[in-house]
Amino acid sequence: MPRIIELKAPDGGRYKICSMYEDDIEHVSPMMWFGAYKFFQLTQLGGYSNDKAKDMSMDMLKAYVSRPCPSFLLDLYTSKSKKQQEKLLRGQSITPEDLICWILQGGKIGGLFSQYAYDAGIPDDLKGRVPILIDASDTQNIKTLGGTDLSPAALLHLVEHQTKIIAQLIDFNDGRWYCFYRTHRGLAGRESGNQGQHVHFISSAYGINRDVLVEGFKNGECPKSGFHVHLSGYWEP
Repeated sequence: MPRIIELKAPDGGRYKICSMYEDDIEHVSPMMWFGAYKFFQLTQLGGYSNDKAKDMSMDMLKAYVSRPCPSFLLDLYTSKSKKQQEKLLRGQSITPEDLICWILQGGKIGGLFSQYAYDAGIPDDLKGRVPILIDASDTQNIKTLGGTDLSPAALLHLVEHQTKIIAQLIDFNDGRWYCFYRTHRGLAGRESGNQGQHVHFISSAYGINRDVLVEGFKNGECPKSGFHVHLSGYWEP
């Protein structure tokens, strides 16, 4: 699950970056996924030892499993129709933490977690010219970590026009599946319309073949029938 990470910059300031964990994962225990995800964060980004990170990951998992999950998200797992599911989500706002709780609660009732991602990467003509990090949280004051010869306007354009997709699914052994997917532009509130920051929802109730859906995600294509759900708390530190 993506989150905002703050890293200390060479000038003593803080860089806010969007961390997108993009490895494809298929049919694993949500608890195992969460533990590995947190362990990676703590060791690779936090600098903790393996033993300390393992203990902290378990504590975080216990906290999330016991954390209340919005009832409308949990009710998705028992609703059988597209109409019912969209009624549950209409007008609602969720946070990244809510989505993590939803995934973990799905695991408690027998669901398995999968994640698929697409990243168009850096255009060929810009390879070798892009810095390690670009902080565009203040569009009037673009900051970078690492060398670049690109102008602030070019860096901002690069950030705003990234093509990234991450889809997270919960599958059950009776063939039901539920999916929240997000695009970089949707998270930034830059898709067409007045939707603001949002994710998309789709499920087996929409009548789309799961394999076709996943293949589309891997090729950078999103279904046109996904339901928009407002996302809050994503860009705040």
